[in-house]
Amino acid sequence: MYTLRLYHDSYAPSAKPVADLMAQHANVYVFAGSATANGQVLKKDEAAYARDVLHLEAGPEGAIVWRWDLARTTEPENLAMGDGITSRLVMPRRIKMFELVPTSKWLFRLDAITDMSGSTGLHSHPGSGIRCMIQGDMRVESDKGECSDNRGPGACWYEEGAYPLVSTSDSGNNATFLRGMVLPPEYSRYPDTAIWIEGEKKVSAGWRNYVQNIVTLI
Repeated sequence: MYTLRLYHDSYAPSAKPVADLMAQHANVYVFAGSATANGQVLKKDEAAYARDVLHLEAGPEGAIVWRWDLARTTEPENLAMGDGITSRLVMPRRIKMFELVPTSKWLFRLDAITDMSGSTGLHSHPGSGIRCMIQGDMRVESDKGECSDNRGPGACWYEEGAYPLVSTSDSGNNATFLRGMVLPPEYSRYPDTAIWIEGEKKVSAGWRNYVQNIVTLI
């Protein structure tokens, strides 16, 4: 079994970890400040993918980093450690809609729905993932899946793609949120994945892809 985990890490200016993070697969997003991830400089609102090992250092102004790890469910928490570093696991979820087994291949994507206003109507997705709010508010309602009321930066929620749901942003407070998703590999060429089921779609939004890779589980 495999679990998708979202970590929120805070780095003081120029903070360095005492040890590298061992991450089977990780998508890293810089919410504030800047950081260097495995030698790649990331500024605010930039992201990168890391496999096996993640060495992350903060820039001179510090960094707030959001990190999606995909790993075996039996693996312990993967917290960043060091002087000036605060790390916490904010949401772990075992993906149920697929049979995730060693050697299987999946699309591991970090994208964003931007400036969303209105209501989606009932829809589903061909993959599952953890969302994290950059700005705005979002209500998620589902008869079978998780329901949540997400307000402000850092609020997070899980969508098991096979469970239909309705997403609604509050009037006058458009939502922009990240999606760390696990999808079948063939969806690498599709910009969005929503499957509309019923109800009137009264929503406007943009889409941005930060990073995606077809990964092999070990």
